[in-house]
Amino acid sequence: MQEKKSAGERVRGKKISLDTDKVKEFFDARRKKELPYLYNYTNYQDNRPELALERDRAEKARIAPLLDVDKEALILDIGCGVGRWGDEFAAHLVGKGRYIGVDYSEGILQLAKEHAEKRRNFEFYCACFQEICRALPLKYQGRIFDRILVNGVLMYINDDDLRACLESVKQLLADGGVVYIKESVSCGARLTLNQIYSEELTHDYSAIYRGIGEYEALWKEHFPADEGWKIASHGEVWDSALSSRRETTSYFWLVQRQ
Repeated sequence: MQEKKSAGERVRGKKISLDTDKVKEFFDARRKKELPYLYNYTNYQDNRPELALERDRAEKARIAPLLDVDKEALILDIGCGVGRWGDEFAAHLVGKGRYIGVDYSEGILQLAKEHAEKRRNFEFYCACFQEICRALPLKYQGRIFDRILVNGVLMYINDDDLRACLESVKQLLADGGVVYIKESVSCGARLTLNQIYSEELTHDYSAIYRGIGEYEALWKEHFPADEGWKIASHGEVWDSALSSRRETTSYFWLVQRQ
């Protein structure tokens, strides 16, 4: 077990940048753990592993009907982790339908590949969000994806990179397509954990918990109504019974290009 660190900081209301190498190091180290369930690698809850499964079921029960995925849809899952959302679409996609998972942790992505080994309509690529447009094969570059999922990723993206990431989504989403964005958000002012040691995760952990208002200001900037965008749905992902933090909550937006 890693010894407890003391150099980390909790920052309220101030914008600071994360060390992206340290963030990646956290996920690479996590891959080496022996965890009860596959979903624990990216949905955590190490002290209550079943909670990750309960949250997964609750999220998919609420969100999957809203996504209304066609059987031949082209789906891009940015920060796919172990391919959790791929499990939801596995029995549904046929013909030209494809699930494309992208993650920047080689170790975590290998878990996804092994889990989906026999699924013909699945492809995986290793890339960070900032480089996704260049990292995808040429056949997937352009406005062709019917659904794009960005699930628990923006909290690890610094402000300097965030706008470019959102612009890349616009370059990849087809007309009439939908982006599902889910994030852990601060219940108050922005909260940044900068290399804080987590007893539960037994590792230093970094994340930016922006407020709901801060994200919605970004949507207005990057997905303006006068350019044919709309927020089709939004809200908390699950009820308080599945929450385990006082300072943060899980929130989602469905952004549609009309």
